[in-house]
Amino acid sequence: MSNEPRPRVAISGSIRALRWVILALLFAAVAASLFGLPHAAQGGWPTAVRLVPVVLLVLFVGGYAAYRVALVRAGRYPAGKALVRVGLMVLLLGVIASISLERTPGPTAATGVDLTPLLDAPDPAVRALAAEVVRSRPPQEAQRHAARLLALLDDPSPEVRREARASLGVLTGSDAGDGPNAAERWRELCRARGLLPPR
Repeated sequence: MSNEPRPRVAISGSIRALRWVILALLFAAVAASLFGLPHAAQGGWPTAVRLVPVVLLVLFVGGYAAYRVALVRAGRYPAGKALVRVGLMVLLLGVIASISLERTPGPTAATGVDLTPLLDAPDPAVRALAAEVVRSRPPQEAQRHAARLLALLDDPSPEVRREARASLGVLTGSDAGDGPNAAERWRELCRARGLLPPR
């Protein structure tokens, strides 16, 4: 039995070119994973966009495996070492795929303070603040306070009246102004917008 090493087989030019293709795919996959995945997770990008890093990694792992197999056949690389490295690449692919397909839960809406008693509070500063906060609530919740805001148009405090008008303006998308008969104009505007039941 001869102990002389097996002669190396020459590597073709296509295999050498494959090495550069693999490096380009690796660079693109790393860039897409590092910069794309965080933005995709935060922005809720569609699944097709989130899969771009995975597709690039699949192409890289396939090219890497083909390159190592060619080197093993040419006697330029140990088969066991090539198998371990390809296995690590597949493991990395699985991790990136699980991250890219994971959907982060959207923010849960926190239950806000009930504004109804605050709109009826004896302190005018509290009533004005509650009337102002109505504008920042979700539309369905804010619309439930339309009748109470209309009542605040006749409030003794000018600050309360001003905040009530401002919130009604946001709810209706219009401005019925102030002055004589302002409350009635606002009431008709709210009815026209469906914030109050019809007469």
